[in-house]
Amino acid sequence: MAKQKPAKVEEKKQQASESQITDSAAWWSFVLAILSFLVFATGFQNGMVSMDDHSATVDNPAVTEFNLFGHFNLGMYAPVTWGVYGIAYMMGKDQAFWYHLLSALIHALNVYFLFRVLRLMSLPAMSALLVCFLFALHPIQVEAVSWIAAMSTPLAVLFMLLSYAYYLRYRKEEGFGMSYWLSLGFFVLAALSKSIAVSVPLSLFVLDFWMGRPINRRSVLEKAPFFVLALGFGILTLYSRTLASHLNTPADFTFFDRALMIFHTLAFYWIKLLIPQGFSIWYPFVKTGGIWPWTYYAAPFMVAGVYWGAYRMRGQFPVLWYGLLFYLVHVVFSLPYATFGTFELRSDRYNYLGSVGIFAIIASLPGYIKAQKPAWEGIFWVLLGILGLGCLVQTVNRIKDWRNTVVLINRAIETSGDNFGKAYLWRGMEYGDSVGRMKDRKLAEQAVNQAVSDFTKALSINPELYEAYKYRGGLYGITKQYAQSVADLNAYLSHNPTDAEYFYNRGLSQLNLRHLPDAISDFSQTIQLKPDFDRAYKARGNAYILMGDSLKGNADLEIWRNRTGATQ
Repeated sequence: MAKQKPAKVEEKKQQASESQITDSAAWWSFVLAILSFLVFATGFQNGMVSMDDHSATVDNPAVTEFNLFGHFNLGMYAPVTWGVYGIAYMMGKDQAFWYHLLSALIHALNVYFLFRVLRLMSLPAMSALLVCFLFALHPIQVEAVSWIAAMSTPLAVLFMLLSYAYYLRYRKEEGFGMSYWLSLGFFVLAALSKSIAVSVPLSLFVLDFWMGRPINRRSVLEKAPFFVLALGFGILTLYSRTLASHLNTPADFTFFDRALMIFHTLAFYWIKLLIPQGFSIWYPFVKTGGIWPWTYYAAPFMVAGVYWGAYRMRGQFPVLWYGLLFYLVHVVFSLPYATFGTFELRSDRYNYLGSVGIFAIIASLPGYIKAQKPAWEGIFWVLLGILGLGCLVQTVNRIKDWRNTVVLINRAIETSGDNFGKAYLWRGMEYGDSVGRMKDRKLAEQAVNQAVSDFTKALSINPELYEAYKYRGGLYGITKQYAQSVADLNAYLSHNPTDAEYFYNRGLSQLNLRHLPDAISDFSQTIQLKPDFDRAYKARGNAYILMGDSLKGNADLEIWRNRTGATQ
């Protein structure tokens, strides 16, 4: 039998070695997924926070009634997400543990499937593992995983990764086989989880570029169904946002301002990814005297320079170019083109999947440096070790920030300011909501005083935060400061003339002040706005009787009795 040539033997040895490395790396990707779950498990005792957690879950009929497809909620249409919330709701109603558990499981699955996608993209096994480590444990991911209301982000990304995996498999097949249709199906599930999935068609082109596939007629036509569906989901999102009045919030930014904000946001995110410090639930855009800080004017040149340099280096370091493209297509639809609701669009969670592009660049640098400057390789690995350790520590600490609303807002104020007074408004709302849960009278009084103080501070910073008048007026009523209550509710209702409950609250304060005609007017307005507001009939009936009009008073009280079944 002829002996194999040395070259053939060596080639087989190399292939066996690479296969062994791949198998080992696949096992380690599973370990990383478990590690990510264990790290986020440190937040399982965190509660629900005031920023949308209850609105997204226990106050959402789609969740509590498991009626997934007939509603919008918080300006979103996300029936798949609501289905997952529904599972947590069936397990424990408003117990935050179940929501955190499912979110951590989804994130762990994303770590595992990300490794599979990166290997299908031909990223070396060890580089793919490093990307997965950073994706799993970078503190910028904490908002998406620890914030219950943000679970839609990791859930959508789970289906996006599956869509990418099957698309990459389809590319190795002939014709539009099962892999293609599975890719399209998982894209639909992603879009029904969160609208960020509309970036998938663009991402498929980036995957093609990354894999060296040329653009031709087939590569364009195969993505046509993705683009049509993405357009439909995009229109649906704008419609749902409009219904929720998220597009009606005024913002004093010009077209030039918006351009600066977009470039600054890109640079801002890169810095957060490379230097994981100073994380917050908001990053406001702040002008002083109509002038932006110098970093805003520098940002367009920085971003353009980075992308130009990456394009020029695409031959010798292609991952730099493709990683930046991957990042861009996953954040492009969440850049601050317009004001949506309470926040300008700049948040950690928008980097959840896009960050993979930056992490791929970081993970590929050791090989590039080894080829260019071998002496620097050891230094770079030390820097990577510092980055990894820093990420782990920061992530554990950041998860703790989400244990309750007050801690979260306090950290945000320390890190990035009061967000034009909204921080004090939201913290005051949390203190106010806690009053009803407190059995200790002294603690309840302290919570009321803290809430009133926060609402007052919010209004001193931003007098147009009319909700602060609403909540402070309500607390003044509870504490029998009726004149102050009426004054605050006057300010609120002048800008929100359809809030039946607060016409009723103002009527109660008027009644206690013995301003009987004004009280009757408020109760009548309450009934006009909400005819089934039974308590308003009782209150108006008592006001009529105090005025000496027993006929009208008894008529109202009779209506109240008939509606409620009360005997007196």
